[in-house]
Amino acid sequence: MNLFKRVKSYEITKRQKLILMSFFLSMVLIATQTVGEGVRYQVMMFLAVATLLLAMFALWGELSGIKYFLLLLLPIYFVMGASLFYFLLPVRWLTRLPFALVFGVSVYLLMLTSNIFNVSSIRTIALLRVAHAVGLLFSLVSTFFLTNVLFSLHLPVYFIVPAVVLITGPLYLVGMWSYELEDFVSRRVFSFASVFTLVTVQIVAIISFWPVVPINAALIIVTVMYVLLGLGQFVFQEKIKPRVVWEHLFVAILVFVVILISTKWG
Repeated sequence: MNLFKRVKSYEITKRQKLILMSFFLSMVLIATQTVGEGVRYQVMMFLAVATLLLAMFALWGELSGIKYFLLLLLPIYFVMGASLFYFLLPVRWLTRLPFALVFGVSVYLLMLTSNIFNVSSIRTIALLRVAHAVGLLFSLVSTFFLTNVLFSLHLPVYFIVPAVVLITGPLYLVGMWSYELEDFVSRRVFSFASVFTLVTVQIVAIISFWPVVPINAALIIVTVMYVLLGLGQFVFQEKIKPRVVWEHLFVAILVFVVILISTKWG
């Protein structure tokens, strides 16, 4: 009861805002268990808009410049991807309740990460390295969810390519910007994000003609993003070394070989 009085009087702390946001979105996600397939996209849009408004409410007062846009992108992308992926799960509570629980914790961690980026642009804090790791992880997870659903629709390549640009382009931009944390997007950040998006789209155009299942196609895109964002991180931190490059390439080659072997070419 005391918590609701503090909400009403605007005395609620930022951490409590994030907890309430995570709880509300999780409850809405669980409620979608009872709706039909015809309204799944409306539910996704409602969750996306709710995430936008609640994230702005949680971070209000410290947002400025391009941060109004970039700090809210990753939470929105994750919520959209997770809500769409949720409909692909088996229709039983035993599966969807644990997913909703993980979803709520993930939203909380993502908002903490956005808050760390927001504060770190003003002063240096020790958790910035952890925030970069969490941001990278959820960029990969969001991309996997969204591209898995995208390839599950079996659309023509001229629909898939623009959709992948809309999915990966902004996430590359957020990932590279998080290593500068300026109130604007620098030319260097924009150049890296543009090149990474172009490389990803070219690979997507190729695999669109392969007989790969949606989950393998999504895994390829996630691997490409992992390699590019990982190497971009070391370039921005001026710690790039041949060993680091070969480690990332080894992961990419390993995933490629596994998918190549597991694909039915007949």
